Amino acid sequence: MLSPPVQSVAPGVIEALRDATRSRHAQLGASPAMSRLFDVAYTIPEYQSHLGRLLGLFEPLECAVACAADPGNPVRALERSSALREDLTIMGATASDIDTLERCRWLPRIEPAGLYGYAYVILGSMMGGKIIVKRLRTILGPAASFHFYGDRNERSESLWASFCSDLEKNGKENVEAICATAVEIFDAYASWLSEPLLQKGNR
Repeated sequence: MLSPPVQSVAPGVIEALRDATRSRHAQLGASPAMSRLFDVAYTIPEYQSHLGRLLGLFEPLECAVACAADPGNPVRALERSSALREDLTIMGATASDIDTLERCRWLPRIEPAGLYGYAYVILGSMMGGKIIVKRLRTILGPAASFHFYGDRNERSESLWASFCSDLEKNGKENVEAICATAVEIFDAYASWLSEPLLQKGNR
């Protein structure tokens, strides 16, 4: 579900990344939290909780990336938390509601050498989001907001093409770190979505 589409790029780092994360793609896509998005009985409150859970992962992950990446590194622009905040706000969450959402505290350490692995996961989720939002729009209707899963991802295909090109050009010296980072982020993603939500005040 979240796997980026196959592109016609030369064999190399992208294939190593796909091989390293293939089982993680499948496990995350088949997880109850992700499968539920396609259930005809899915509700807006469930969707709001899902988005809040994602914010609790992406916000600290982006902070970790900001610490690892140079100020001019384009990977810093791949943040998704603002779209999640917009979705939650549009659907009625207050700033206080968002601030009290649980944040993930056990993310993998992000090293500069592995930043392409982070970009791979983020861009893959953007591409997969197009499929998800089409389904969610049918199930949830106009009362739901879809900035995170699709409404603002028009550039995802061009970003993906640029990423593949840059990865093959500049990632060959750090294949092991790149793959390890992607695997660790996928594992954290799946684990975070599988954990029960804490009640407010029990962060």
